[in-house]
Amino acid sequence: MAMDTAGHLHLLIPVHRGPTGATPPDLNGLKVRHRLLENGEVLDLAATPSHEQVFNPVCEDVIKAVCGDHRDPWSAVAAIIRTWQAAWKPIRPEMDKAVQIGLSGELLVMKSLMIPCLGSAAVDQWSGPELERHDFVGDRLHLEVKTTRKSRHEHEISRLDQLRVPDGCQLLLASIQLEQSVGGNETLASNLDDIVDLLRGDGYAVDTFMTKMANMGWSDEMRDSGELLRFFVRSAFVYVVDDEFPRLPDDFAPPSGVVSVKYTVDLANLPALGLEEAMEIIKAANPCFVRE
Repeated sequence: MAMDTAGHLHLLIPVHRGPTGATPPDLNGLKVRHRLLENGEVLDLAATPSHEQVFNPVCEDVIKAVCGDHRDPWSAVAAIIRTWQAAWKPIRPEMDKAVQIGLSGELLVMKSLMIPCLGSAAVDQWSGPELERHDFVGDRLHLEVKTTRKSRHEHEISRLDQLRVPDGCQLLLASIQLEQSVGGNETLASNLDDIVDLLRGDGYAVDTFMTKMANMGWSDEMRDSGELLRFFVRSAFVYVVDDEFPRLPDDFAPPSGVVSVKYTVDLANLPALGLEEAMEIIKAANPCFVRE
């Protein structure tokens, strides 16, 4: 048992490894962490001082399960927290993995392509959090971002109009391929920090960006939680959506009674734009916002 300098309460259990699955979600005043201390690895069950009266019986249950019943610490703690969950109301729902993957791709495009071309105006054009048809929307250019963990550039299209080119606009599609790995160097947190650094000096753009991130379910609590996924960027390509692009024709109409259609596109054999070429297209479509 321990108490840190901030008064938080800790139950430290020696372990030989981290959790085999996801750690239990953070609850209101209670969290579980895997830490490396000077004398080895520990499972750290921590609570705020105001929850001491509820934390003590939770610790008693954990100690009985681990020391008395010789249960695995990680599975025992996860099961006991589920039992006590009603007393520790979740602060927020966990961000779904699919949301993290899709959002990671959008942030990569934002920091690598849109901000270098348009500066802070890229934040205003980011429409993914507003659930618009495309992830970046300008007057003359739309850009859709598709992100996958598959080994090929294959993407599911879930809206009939998602690959339709708006009148008077050009449509680009960015295909991002991520590899999820505990050793990955990319997370939502690292991409968020990179974007804030790029926007530094424009407080309005930073505030707008952080508001949109919050609308997607982001919270700074994710930085230290088990839910934050780590990735390597395997590859990234940008394509022009034109007559040669694999998609349903604009005049396609599903039969009566069919209310939705999903299909998968394979981009493996399509010619991709080079980075400079993609940037020139974005700049040409947004001459008022182009960075010098």
